[in-house]
Amino acid sequence: MKLWGKGVMEKNGTAGSEHTQYYVRRSGQFIYSKLDFLNAAFGVIPDQLNGFESTADLPAFDVKNMNANFLLLRATQKSFYLTFGMVADGSRKAKRVHANTFLEMPLLVPHVKEQNAISSLFTKLDSLITLHQRE
Repeated sequence: MKLWGKGVMEKNGTAGSEHTQYYVRRSGQFIYSKLDFLNAAFGVIPDQLNGFESTADLPAFDVKNMNANFLLLRATQKSFYLTFGMVADGSRKAKRVHANTFLEMPLLVPHVKEQNAISSLFTKLDSLITLHQRE
């Protein structure tokens, strides 16, 4: 997971312990880092990472009745991750926001049609910004 909502990437390097349990993730799922919740480590699994595996420290959810990219936009707002990150459990250096806690967070959202329009607008803006940065 990249910080600040910058996306999901495949982990390169050494594998975890032989005792670590891995879970298969699917494209379109919303995923976040339990340890880096306060650093907005959120993403939507892209098609090219369909079937990759992650540990329980990176919970992923099927997004139903909601636009996954809209959820990502909402989760990366400071008002979301700073407010809800305060419920993290653990020591000062290893605070985690567990999956059941995440799923209980209240989230007011517009209808899916409006979510789709907002998500589409931000996708177009991101593409335009990227295009101008290349110039």
